[in-house]
Amino acid sequence: MTKQELLQELEILSKKSNEEWLSGLEERKLKEIEFHNQDRDRNFVSQLPKDIYEKLHGNKKFYGTVKLSSDYVENWIKQHSKSKIFLDYACGNGFNTIKAAKSGAELAIGLDISNVSIENARKIAIKEEVSGNTYFLQGDCENTGLPDNCIDVCICSGMLHHLDLSYAFYELRRILNKGGVILCIEALDYNPLIKLYRT
Repeated sequence: MTKQELLQELEILSKKSNEEWLSGLEERKLKEIEFHNQDRDRNFVSQLPKDIYEKLHGNKKFYGTVKLSSDYVENWIKQHSKSKIFLDYACGNGFNTIKAAKSGAELAIGLDISNVSIENARKIAIKEEVSGNTYFLQGDCENTGLPDNCIDVCICSGMLHHLDLSYAFYELRRILNKGGVILCIEALDYNPLIKLYRT
């Protein structure tokens, strides 16, 4: 599948009636949208009292312990993206999508269930001057609607715990090209102190 053909498919997907798409989602997915929309709404977050903000986002201080992993992911994206169709699976605000675009991806796609995240990602891509080879799409990672065998490189960064893996892994296998590669990272999973903190 060419980049142009894939872009046409993405346009068809994005034109699907939002109401129609939302009405077909399970309750758990609607709750995910609500949670992530609120979490990524900068106006909402900026108005939270400090104690509430700290309660919701205080664990971010632990992410400084993963510099080595972050560097690995950044290098992996640079190494695998050039001239490829790249998918940032549950992209959030699209930071890995943008890294892939800057690393020479033919097309870097960001897919996320949160429409607020997708809007944020589009704005950041314009600011970073990579909107020409990025495409952001609100969608369901367990049922992407993407064509079979259309993705060369995929990253799943700190999000698999939000999904039903019996659907997600099948979907990833379906959309990945033969010889394609996936990198899955779960947030701080390997750090014993963080595991203790989570319990």
